[in-house]
Amino acid sequence: MAGETGAFEAARKALKIRCFFIVLLAGIFSCHLAFSQVVASFFYNKDGTVREERDTNGDGKTDRWIYYNKEGKIERAEQDENFDGKPDIFLFYEDGKLKRQQLSTKRDSRIDVWNFFNDKGEIERKEQDTNGDGKVDLWVFYQNDQPIRSEEDRNFDGRADRIVYFQDGKISRVEEDNGGTGKMDTFSYFQNGQLVRKEIDRRHTGKTDLWGFYQNGQLVRQEEDMNGHGKVDRTIYFQGDQIVLREEDSRSQGRVDLVESFSQGRLTERLKDTKGSGKFDTLYVFKDDKLIREERDTDGDGFFDLRIFYENGEVIRQEADTNKDHRVDVWVTFRDGKQAQQDEDQNFNGKIDARYTFKDGQVVAQEKIAELEPNTPALPFGSIEDELASITASVTSKEQKAEKVATKPERQQATGKK
Repeated sequence: MAGETGAFEAARKALKIRCFFIVLLAGIFSCHLAFSQVVASFFYNKDGTVREERDTNGDGKTDRWIYYNKEGKIERAEQDENFDGKPDIFLFYEDGKLKRQQLSTKRDSRIDVWNFFNDKGEIERKEQDTNGDGKVDLWVFYQNDQPIRSEEDRNFDGRADRIVYFQDGKISRVEEDNGGTGKMDTFSYFQNGQLVRKEIDRRHTGKTDLWGFYQNGQLVRQEEDMNGHGKVDRTIYFQGDQIVLREEDSRSQGRVDLVESFSQGRLTERLKDTKGSGKFDTLYVFKDDKLIREERDTDGDGFFDLRIFYENGEVIRQEADTNKDHRVDVWVTFRDGKQAQQDEDQNFNGKIDARYTFKDGQVVAQEKIAELEPNTPALPFGSIEDELASITASVTSKEQKAEKVATKPERQQATGKK
């Protein structure tokens, strides 16, 4: 009996010494509670351990339990946050230091969050069961109380398919397995917490084949490897959420042979190297997604010399330059898709002086005409270089030029890095 009495007395003395710190413990669970609301009872065990029970809201029921070892150091604490008589927060200590916290965030007595702490009291790791199946599917790792990495199992198959890396408390990189193959196929890079680049392995070959570049959180350029050969062969430019320009190496020859411009998301012009010669030779003009005009460089001198007009998919008129002075000297009219009339400026002074009439593809009449003005005004033929500059003008701002140059080495490195 003397030994038991001595143990009780030792426990009481230890509690008196730590009384102030025990009161402060109330703040760990519910910072809003006033000390005057806390009613504490102490229970002393024969082995020298002590249990403290508190009624923090004054309803006459215990809602906090604190357990001390023989030395009077706290070992465990439990809190009933919703006052239903069941604890939903658990704190575990070693040598008086907090090491682990378990939470029932839904207040249903089922633990779904585990927090782990180091000797300094700083959180090192958080584990969470987000779908209530009893299995951890989210892991967050900390350093100096700041998150440095999180791993998430989004499809609950037991393995992480999304990893987020942090720097100075902000997202710096995200890796995702969106194909369900067990390998990361999408990589997003951030600066100051804002997305600046995204790389995707769409074919799940271990190589990036789609790159997205962002400014102020918006996609401004997208690059694609369309056939998996490790090289970019399509580039798309955006303004806002609308595509404005597309460049493509359709033959995988290492050079752009197709350029398209868009307005309000609709195709307006297409410049193409139709022969694979390395020179653009044909321009297509669209309105409301329909082809209305075509211009061709038939002799490869860098200037258009044939112009074709369309209506509802059929040719209605043609204009041509036959002497390389970049002015129209032949006008051809079609009816029902067939050539009906051809006017010519044979002395190249800008006026019609010869006319041919056709039927079923054959000339049925011809006549000389004295300096007749064309029925429709004919614009001079321009150069392909000027046309290309006009089409690409929408993405030649200094910001986009600088961004494109800056990311070229990154693109080459990313192509073969994974």
